[in-house]
Amino acid sequence: MNPFDEKYSIHSGSFQLSEQQFDHHSTLHGILHTYRVMYHTLNLGLLTGHIHEARTAFFAAYIHDMSRQHDGYCTHHGADAATRKLPLYLGLFRENGASEDDFRLIGKAVTLHSTNAELDTNDPDYLTVAILKDADALDRIRLGTDDLNPDFLRLKETKTCIIFAEGLYYQSHLKSYLSFDEFTNKHKILNM
Repeated sequence: MNPFDEKYSIHSGSFQLSEQQFDHHSTLHGILHTYRVMYHTLNLGLLTGHIHEARTAFFAAYIHDMSRQHDGYCTHHGADAATRKLPLYLGLFRENGASEDDFRLIGKAVTLHSTNAELDTNDPDYLTVAILKDADALDRIRLGTDDLNPDFLRLKETKTCIIFAEGLYYQSHLKSYLSFDEFTNKHKILNM
């Protein structure tokens, strides 16, 4: 059993990705990037103790780059994914514990992940959005070691994950996986 499954009440084996789910086929923003971001969301939940928020960010991570049309700078692919991809995966997310309110928040997190907009730390949705944005930022290591600026990370716990994120990228970037479950079973979980 995947160690994340029990902690988060999810079935990680049901989170399989294929190139057909992405509007733009990419090695930069495709399956492996998505699995790493999903992994980082759950790890951040363990580090922060915010399991529900991290699970919601995990669902958002699953679809966050599916509507990209290119690999360049883009602020609207998150909103496009919230509009076009979220409805396709409501059943999967519901089967893994998401509620109607979680669906709203998944859409909000996905929309905001590709913008410079930041929620106030007192906003009730702040942690979910921050976990997704930080998890996505951790995988910027794939763009080069200078591309991940710790000053832009929102959560203090995320800053402790930078070396781990670099190792995860180098261990996984040339491989293929059948599901998120296989991905997590092949890589050491930081805080288990």
